Amino acid sequence: MASTVTRDSTMASTGTHDSTMASTAAHDSTMSYTGGIQAGDRKPSRDPRDWTCDQVVGNLCRMDGRLLVKDLGPLFDQKVVGDVLLRCSLDVLLKVLKLDFNTAIRVNEQITKLKIVVRGLDVIVIK
Repeated sequence: MASTVTRDSTMASTGTHDSTMASTAAHDSTMSYTGGIQAGDRKPSRDPRDWTCDQVVGNLCRMDGRLLVKDLGPLFDQKVVGDVLLRCSLDVLLKVLKLDFNTAIRVNEQITKLKIVVRGLDVIVIK
């Protein structure tokens, strides 16, 4: 008989790769945004629901090399965090956040992939 465990917190990353990517992306010279992950900010997480706005943008850029920080400015403007990003539809990306069409399609693809990751974190079957 198998038992189910929900949202395994041991899956969280203890490395700095995600925060480094977010910080590097946030300091891209093509955008005036000067934020980024600073010392004392939240610990990076592999669970997309726990991502800060900076981590959202950094990880989206890492996942799709065609996405640029400057194109994701509306995510910064609205301070979109991970759990909120996962609730965004293509319609919201286009009409509410006003991302351009190409960027919205690319972000929507990544949201679909992230939802699969989240489903894997939510249900872990132990044999």
